[in-house]
Amino acid sequence: MSIQPFAHPPDGPVVVVGGGIVGLSCAWSLRRAGAEVIVLEAGARTGGGASRGNAGAICPSLVEPLAAPGMVRAALKDLRRSDAALHVHPAYMPQMAGFLLRFRRSGTQAAYDRGVRALAQLGRGVMAAYDRLADAGIGTHARRDGYLVVHRDPVAAAEEHARIAGMTALGVSAEPGPLLDAAALRALEPLLGDAAVAGFVIPDERWIDASLLLDDLTVAVIAAGVDLRTDTSVSAIHDLGDVVEVDAAGGTVSGAVVVVAAGVWTRDLVAPLGVKLTMHAGKGYSFALHPARMPERVLSLSSAHVMASPLGDRLRVAGTMEFDGTTDRFHPERIQAIVRGLAPMLRDVDLSDRSEEWVGPRPMTPDGLLVLGPIAAHPRVVLATGHNMLGVTLGPVTGDVVAGLVCAGEPGIDLAPFAPERFRR
Repeated sequence: MSIQPFAHPPDGPVVVVGGGIVGLSCAWSLRRAGAEVIVLEAGARTGGGASRGNAGAICPSLVEPLAAPGMVRAALKDLRRSDAALHVHPAYMPQMAGFLLRFRRSGTQAAYDRGVRALAQLGRGVMAAYDRLADAGIGTHARRDGYLVVHRDPVAAAEEHARIAGMTALGVSAEPGPLLDAAALRALEPLLGDAAVAGFVIPDERWIDASLLLDDLTVAVIAAGVDLRTDTSVSAIHDLGDVVEVDAAGGTVSGAVVVVAAGVWTRDLVAPLGVKLTMHAGKGYSFALHPARMPERVLSLSSAHVMASPLGDRLRVAGTMEFDGTTDRFHPERIQAIVRGLAPMLRDVDLSDRSEEWVGPRPMTPDGLLVLGPIAAHPRVVLATGHNMLGVTLGPVTGDVVAGLVCAGEPGIDLAPFAPERFRR
């Protein structure tokens, strides 16, 4: 899909708004493609928002819309429960009405299948994008030992196994291993508790400490000549036709193109440009545990809606989805809800011995798809956000797509499913 909104390569700097995993990945790929790049990050260091405290999944097998058939009804039924995996605070419910309506409509099999095909375009490039980073010394600590998917219910395990096998058919990932019963699961991973009765291995998928990845990217983009400015919040973006101006702390920054990769904050930045993004901050929580014996691979505890990643000397547990209209308000009861769901799935782990409790705002869209591509009425403004829970997995390949679009007019994928204007319909 070729798009020609401006000169290729651009006739001036590319300004990237946002210094998280997606923003830095865009900066890295743009610089490799020959662009002059300026990154504006609101925080004192890179990787604010949802970038540093997540599970670090690099797992294209799990690249699918959140609104999978069968889960939407259960999620909407329970979302007022404070301990539900998907929870909307009652006071925020009116603001979420449009999102929830679209979320329900996205739960049909046809909509889900369209979403899977769209995301598979990106999923097929995930590992190659991470390999290119590793060749440059970025993220070389990523582990490749695969995932152990665990369920309480054998039927649910078989359903997820079939979905992941479908990803294999789309060329996204390797074939999942055979279904395992409780005894086979515990022989493979003694840390599992009695509630773990069925599951399977996804071989060769990777994971990474996202905070270390961000540090690597930060060093690399600066070394490559990117002008990285922290403590530089952005208040407005102005398309002047032949140039784009960004109102930022410290003064106006001009560029030939602006890439807005500011997570959920993108919504308010582009609203004055006539783009209404149905995107909300779905806050995820994480914490670290310290088992005596660390698992050998990531535990995807699907029944508990939790992922547990071994990161050095601690096991990072991440999960839950909370909408309350804020981006950083910490509710301890959400941690407790994760712990209650986790307790029957693990053994020989002190769940009270927790550290690194964290909350971060994921940019959630109701159809589970990214917002990726130029604004139709303002083609010099390119959006790269709405990664839902897939920011680490899809961050580097998103950077490659953006660099292809901006520097060559050829993103390499069909951007239509990710169009910023799709929420008008």
